[in-house]
Amino acid sequence: MIFYFSATGNSEWVAKRIAEALGDKAVDMMKVNPESFTFCKEDYLGVVFPVYWYAAPEAVLGFSKKLNPNNAFTFAVCTFSNVTGNALEHFSENAFKLKSGYGVSMPDNYPISEVIYDTEETTLTKLKAAPARVDEIIARLKTKDRDIFDADKGENPEELTASMPSVFKDDHCYTKPFYVEKDLCISCGMCETLCPADAILITDGYPAWVKEKCYQCMACINRCPVEAIQYGEYSKGRYRYYLEKYLPKVNFN
Repeated sequence: MIFYFSATGNSEWVAKRIAEALGDKAVDMMKVNPESFTFCKEDYLGVVFPVYWYAAPEAVLGFSKKLNPNNAFTFAVCTFSNVTGNALEHFSENAFKLKSGYGVSMPDNYPISEVIYDTEETTLTKLKAAPARVDEIIARLKTKDRDIFDADKGENPEELTASMPSVFKDDHCYTKPFYVEKDLCISCGMCETLCPADAILITDGYPAWVKEKCYQCMACINRCPVEAIQYGEYSKGRYRYYLEKYLPKVNFN
């Protein structure tokens, strides 16, 4: 079983490609109860997640802690736009012990940071390279290679993962800066449906953020069909990404 957390499609695509190759299932972790699954030594137990500030998202860690791997072959794959830090090792220490872990470079989907790492050109370059990288990981999973943590960690990964996730959680995961440009909004309700934190409620035809904090997954901003959702002044006019938008331009065979 391969569980995934995905706001804009990167980790979902990776999980489904791996699951198909292994003859397994890919499951959206936000839609299931982790305590309802059992595993044995013949099983794979994989988690695919995006890297948020050099660690797995809080939702991923919370879900994964409730899984009981038993003797399954455990692995994780993280998707990232820049570097991973020690995200895989951190997961192994704080969720369940991994037998292997890998990273896949995918396009940036965080349009409110000071630096956006991708352009249209680099997005396409990353997507075109992704199938070969995932297939390399699949080959290693089929032979159940162990004690491998293969990802671009960057410089000082221990320091980054030790310090930055708490800064992200404590200082950046607030919903107050979100707002909707009502003259653009078409009241489709997609943002409410997509929000994994259940932080959005359509009120009088428009999205309202009803919780103080969320996961900062950026699904609402990136996947709004008319770009009506903003985050303060940070997101205005900036690059927005979700995988489905680029599928016609990329051959994922």
